[in-house]
Amino acid sequence: MADRNSLDRINRRDLFMGAGLFALLGLQDTLAGGHTGPRELLSEEEQAALEQANDKLVADFVADYATRDAGVLDKYISDDIIYQITEGMDEVVGREAFFKHNDNMFQGLEKVEWINKRQFAIGQVVINERIDEFYPFPGSRVPRMRFHVAGYFLIKDGKIQVWRDFTYPGAKQLIQPAPKA
Repeated sequence: MADRNSLDRINRRDLFMGAGLFALLGLQDTLAGGHTGPRELLSEEEQAALEQANDKLVADFVADYATRDAGVLDKYISDDIIYQITEGMDEVVGREAFFKHNDNMFQGLEKVEWINKRQFAIGQVVINERIDEFYPFPGSRVPRMRFHVAGYFLIKDGKIQVWRDFTYPGAKQLIQPAPKA
């Protein structure tokens, strides 16, 4: 780190020349974190409408998950979805992998009940706190599960592009064998 005296010796010409060099080399986007490209500016009303639509999309998705029908979920999911069941688990990437993963699980479940305790949207991001209950058929290979999670959803073009669930701090999770047939 430069000491205060060396910083005093930088003049406006040096700063201008340095900025010009970065621009010449095309580094301004890198230095700006990619925030220099074209952006869509929304009015406060448009931003509020976007957030309301994103909030509703995720709330409807949570409600429709109880149908145990991956086809019903199709309207919510982007083609390039990234889904992570919980931190540390492998990502499920893409529409086909998402539906295969969920279809396999749904076949062993008699009932799914998700309780959306609270939810809010900020721009394209929706965060919720949920209790996810999974009730297997007797004799199923799918276990009885209950998870208290914080869900993160990134919405792009009216579809869920990223969905990650995180274990709620201090919550007691439940995973036990399905009831015997």
